[in-house]
Amino acid sequence: MSASVRLTIGVALFGLMTACSGAAAPTLGPADIQATANVLLTASAPAPTATPPEPTAVPGPSFEAATYRDPSAGFEFDYPSSWTVGPVEQYSRGGITAFTSWSRSTDIFPNETPPGETRMDATVQLWDPTGDLNAFVAQRRPAWDASGISVLAEESLTLSDGRPAAEFVVQGADGPQALFFFTTISDKYLVLSGVGDLALLAEVARTVRSIEVTY
Repeated sequence: MSASVRLTIGVALFGLMTACSGAAAPTLGPADIQATANVLLTASAPAPTATPPEPTAVPGPSFEAATYRDPSAGFEFDYPSSWTVGPVEQYSRGGITAFTSWSRSTDIFPNETPPGETRMDATVQLWDPTGDLNAFVAQRRPAWDASGISVLAEESLTLSDGRPAAEFVVQGADGPQALFFFTTISDKYLVLSGVGDLALLAEVARTVRSIEVTY
């Protein structure tokens, strides 16, 4: 689409030694014996058990969520349940699905995004080498440069299932800002791109999870 341009006992050792000089060892009185006992007891006392930190609460989505699942590609993510989804088009090296915040026909891909609305495309791409997110992102940069698209912000992420992801906010010379999100899925790559509410798009993208591939 033309508008889709885009964290890281000390243990004290007490030594009580008498010098080997041949001199008689000093006599210890009751107070000395008690002091020595106190030192030894303190040194051998177990360290207090640290209280484990409370688990960090993971906030839920800011939207009423529905789940989009693509078992053939091996991924799913949450999106606002009010969005319109479709169509889904499959190609020899991947596929694409459209998501929009406005109601429309799901038989054809939307063109322009109405003011105040949000649109996202989920694209699955087969690309070599597989499983190399850095290489995949690197090939996108010169394409953006050639198209006059500027990168305004970028962030490396780790998803809930441990996979790396990369997120970019980009802008064309005469277009709106857009979000691009890249990650690996099985032997393919997932690209989520969109315009409109970029904070919402980023929230949606960060819910991406891998699932078992079924054919």
